[in-house]
Order: sequence, then structure tokens, then C-alpha cells
Amino acid sequence: MRIGMILDNEFTGDLRVENEVTSLQNAGHQVFVLCLNYGSKKNYEEFNGATIIRVPLSLLIKNKLRGLNNTIFNLYPIFWAIHIKKFILKNKIDALHVHDLWMLESAFRGNKNFNLPVISDLHENFVHALNHYKYANTFPGNILISRERWKQSEIKWTNNATNIITVIEEAVERYKSLGIAEDKISVVANYVNLDSFLASPIDETIINKFKDNFTVTYVGGFDIHRGLESTIKAVPLITEKINSFKLVLVGAGINFKSLQQLAKEIDVEDSISFEGWQHHEKLSSYIKASNLCLIPHLKSVHTDNTIPHKLFQYMVFEKPVIASNCNPIKRILDETNAGVIYESGNEIDLANKVIELYQNPKEQFTMGANGKEAVLKKYNWTETSKELVSLYSKIESKKDNG
Repeated sequence: MRIGMILDNEFTGDLRVENEVTSLQNAGHQVFVLCLNYGSKKNYEEFNGATIIRVPLSLLIKNKLRGLNNTIFNLYPIFWAIHIKKFILKNKIDALHVHDLWMLESAFRGNKNFNLPVISDLHENFVHALNHYKYANTFPGNILISRERWKQSEIKWTNNATNIITVIEEAVERYKSLGIAEDKISVVANYVNLDSFLASPIDETIINKFKDNFTVTYVGGFDIHRGLESTIKAVPLITEKINSFKLVLVGAGINFKSLQQLAKEIDVEDSISFEGWQHHEKLSSYIKASNLCLIPHLKSVHTDNTIPHKLFQYMVFEKPVIASNCNPIKRILDETNAGVIYESGNEIDLANKVIELYQNPKEQFTMGANGKEAVLKKYNWTETSKELVSLYSKIESKKDNG
């Protein structure tokens, strides 16, 4: 099949999208990715045999248009529909694979005269995530963005999609509650791609930077729902027991500066290393340099229906995971005994869990070994991509049979 992927971002660096493209290409399909170009990428290039087609648009304008999506100033779907229509015609697309809920309207508009299958790849519970995103809760977003409208749009769009892909089993029940038949839903999880992730070279300067510390490392985006505030508040409690403690925060985001300010206010700057955004090839080095790795996400309907890549990246490097009690993460850590769970937002509980593991090196070793074994056997991209390939085999079969 000639599969057209729609992505309202630059292609490079999105591990899930890259993994899906590669798996579908390897399965014999031809993949075309229509995405954005903020100014520094080539408008056309190849990636593992797939064709990447980029539409020039500044990041600033993109963010403003997307923020106004599904409001009275709904121009973003019009912009995308024009490009999707051209994309379908020029590349003779057989099916549209649409990343993220907010792009579905664009796909339906662009697909209006073609009636192609539309596969909705839902990376997160976007409707509930709006409760945590700053742009949706500050002026003018808090006035223009209607959560009720988004709820109704989600029901309409997901039911109109040919198939739904979600990232974790817990989300299946939620989509069924929206009226979607279970046989339309596939789970393609955010498991780690061992071939690409383990191929990244280890940067010894990062290893040496933290070799004298007992480090707890977080890798990922910075936002309020990530729970990093409570992590920083746990630091003074931890350093009372662990003199060599260092919290390593790798990433960037909307609350980066406020987190730095919080560290300054409670006088723990010397015990925290804000590493900023790092290329994904560096992430394995930060994880390898760690003693423990952290997922402090605030528990909510949003985080109870998604799963982060980082969990499995931590596990494959044999690092015990300390995570908040979001449902999918708790289920997997309980099942594998690859880490410990603490109460979301509770810095005292978090500090106690870090100290307990610090005092028990044998438990650290056991959990690390358990995590690696679980990833090698089950929680890897090779296993979960079978569901993606199977889905497209079924779609192709229906197409061939008329």
C-alpha cells in the first residue's frame, strides 16, 4: 500500500513516527510523510526508504494556528486540507495515517473527494491533556478553547475514522466508551526500538560528569503535568540522608525557568543538574550514568491512558525506575518488579523511596535486571509493531476485495 502519514511537526526526532515508518516500509509498504518544515530541513528527502515531504511554516505561526484549532478561528484545518489534497493526488495515496486527534478534521477535509481509509494514531488523551497545557489555561486560550467542543469533536472524529491506534491497553476501554467498536482499535505501544536506541554511542564525558554522585535522572519534556515540581521539593529530604545525591533533569519545556527558580528558592541548586534539551542520541548516555531513573507524572485521566517511551529506555539499561502511580506505569512495574511506585505529587513518599533504594543496592541490581529482561522479551518495538503491520494487512485485504 501507499500510506500517507500526516504529522503537524517536523519529522526528525519523533521516535514513535520514525519507528512506524520503518516498520511499515520493512513490511513492504511505501510510506510518504507529510509534515512541517520550520526552516532548517530539506523540503524533500528519504528516510529508510520512505519519502518525507515538508511544508514550510514557521514554528511561531504553527503554534498560534494550532492553538486556535477547533475554535471560531479554525484556520488550521483549511491550511492542512489544501496540502493533504495535493499530497494524495501527487503520491497516489491509498490510506491516510493521521497522528494526533487535532489533525483528524484536517484529514477528513483533505480526504473529502477520495474516501480513503483514515487511521487515527492517538498518542495521548488530548481532551484531558488540555486541562494541563498552559496555552489552554491562560489568556486567550482559556476563553477561546472549549473543552466541551473538544469532547464532542473527539467522539465524532474517532467514530468517523476507519481505525484507531492507541499507545496502551488502558486506553482501549476509554475509546470503547466513546462508541468505538473494539475491533476498530489497535494497541501499538510506545515500546523501545532496541536496534536504534542501543546503537547510540555512549558519551564518556556524561558518564564521568556524574560518576561521584548517586543520581536520579529524568529524561523528557517539561510541563506542569510532568510532576517535576514535587521532584525538586523532594531533594532537601533526600540530601539529608544521601550526601552525594544529584537530581539530573534532561529536557526542556514551558516550566523550565520556574523549576530553576524553585530550586533556587529552596536552596537545592547544587544538588540539581539542569541539562536542558539534548539530542536523542545523548539520552542513552544520561540513562547509563544514572543510579535510578524517574517518571514523576501527575496522576490524571490523561496520564492514566498513555505510556512514555522513557520507561522502557530506562528498563533496557537496567536502571530501577521510580514512578508515580499512573495506571499503565504502575501495572508494568508491578508486573515486572523493575522499580517502585510512589504517590503522585507526594515529595515525602518520593524521597523515602529514593532513600530506601539507595540503602539497598541488591534490590537495585535485581530490579535493573528484571527490567532489561522484560524489555528484551516483551516491551520492545519489534513485538508491538506486529500489531501495526497486521492492521495494514487487514486494510490492504479489504481494499483488494473491493
